Amino acid sequence: MNTVAHTNPNGKIVQVNVGEHVTIGQDVTIGKHVTIGEYANIGRNVTIGQDVTIGPDATIGENSYIGEHVTIGSYVTIDLYSCIGEHANIGENVTIGKNVTIDPYSTIGEHATIGEDAIVSKNATIDRDTTIGPDA
Repeated sequence: MNTVAHTNPNGKIVQVNVGEHVTIGQDVTIGKHVTIGEYANIGRNVTIGQDVTIGPDATIGENSYIGEHVTIGSYVTIDLYSCIGEHANIGENVTIGKNVTIDPYSTIGEHATIGEDAIVSKNATIDRDTTIGPDA
């Protein structure tokens, strides 16, 4: 794990823990106290809030937003234009389709699939191996 310092939009230097072989696209904003696991891929124009953990081999699609205090497990795929609210917990091996909104304090179980354009309500719990949404 490497510690990388970068300047956030407010001009403050923040430290981010980044695993080996991580790819981060252009115009990405990352808050403080963020950990990104090895082989993760962060698309361009993504915003990641503070106190976020992104597991190894996770993929965050372009133009997505990850709120503060979010945990994203290993091998998670989040497609383009998705929004993950604060304090959400995304289990391992989860697939989240394009333009999905996961409201704050929601939990997505391991191996779940959230289809394109779905909205997961605040405080919702999606069980392990569950498939929801229009394209699910």
